[in-house]
Amino acid sequence: MSVLRLPLAVLLAILTLFSYRQPKLMIIGFLVAIISSATVLWAYQGVRVPENYDLAVYQKNLSFRPGDRSDILNDILMLKPDVITLQEVHKRHLPLINSLKKQYPYHIVCPFTAVGAVAVLSRLPLASDAYRCEIGLGIAALHIQSSEGPLWVVSIHQHWPWPFPQETQAGKIISILSELDGLKMIAGDFNMVPWSHNLDEYADATDTQLAGPFEASFLFKGTYAMRIDHVLAPKGGKTFLRPYYGSDHHGLFARVDL
Repeated sequence: MSVLRLPLAVLLAILTLFSYRQPKLMIIGFLVAIISSATVLWAYQGVRVPENYDLAVYQKNLSFRPGDRSDILNDILMLKPDVITLQEVHKRHLPLINSLKKQYPYHIVCPFTAVGAVAVLSRLPLASDAYRCEIGLGIAALHIQSSEGPLWVVSIHQHWPWPFPQETQAGKIISILSELDGLKMIAGDFNMVPWSHNLDEYADATDTQLAGPFEASFLFKGTYAMRIDHVLAPKGGKTFLRPYYGSDHHGLFARVDL
């Protein structure tokens, strides 16, 4: 229900207008609608944005659908992020990964579902040989050496919420994240909005904050704009939307504080 909180609040406000003959019910309806929408609108303001940043991140769901992704490659090479997190890395996207290997020699691609794998690429050296690849779960993690010390960079692709198995999947992923020692930076397509309990659980388990502001990154069914792609870092950060470039998700370029 978190995903639909804002449109449901608007719908409630509209329906409340028809109860004008019952002033008390009308007032209660408007109050509920205002409070529900206020929590969403407040979340869209984002969180603390650091004046300085320690790491530049490029987050992108490539989309498994056919199409040219060369603009994504050019965008990455222009922005020069330190790390890249990808989802829906289909076999047709492997040329993109191969084209980045020279600039980003440290990488992991972990199979997920038929829509494609999850991946992490880094230009920064590894802090250890440790990594995590849970095939079919939607998580890939690489242990790199950042300016603030060893850092786990994690790419996540969650299922949609109920009736799909997002809750079960999230529980398994969060359990794995809790096992990773040290600093963590996680990014991905969470298929969930920033004010949800789901994102709170990720933040609590990894001691991270969502990077904002929360501009919509995905247009559901071509009508409802939602922020479901996220970057979380120990001290937050700032995100900038990038064009679709052949995908159905905006890319995120983030500058985060570790």
